[in-house]
Amino acid sequence: MSRYIIIMSTVIHTPSDLQLVSQVISAFPGILEWSVDLEDSDQILRVVCNNYIGNELLESLGKKGLSSKVLEVFDKDGVSFGKGDDKLVFNES
Repeated sequence: MSRYIIIMSTVIHTPSDLQLVSQVISAFPGILEWSVDLEDSDQILRVVCNNYIGNELLESLGKKGLSSKVLEVFDKDGVSFGKGDDKLVFNES
């Protein structure tokens, strides 16, 4: 089974923004754990999941009015698949 760690910058300013993130996350059953670093200037959202869902997550957050960007994606061994601006190719085997 594949495992990915998705690092995203977000714009989370209020407790209600954080609640919206929680609602979006709960809609993805493949997410194993997640956290938000509100102390970081980019309000980093870290998501551990079974499948690469970065694009779907971006779209769902956007539909809730939350701006976000994938910064980097790692596999279970900590190997980077690239930065968010790179074209990321995943082999789900």
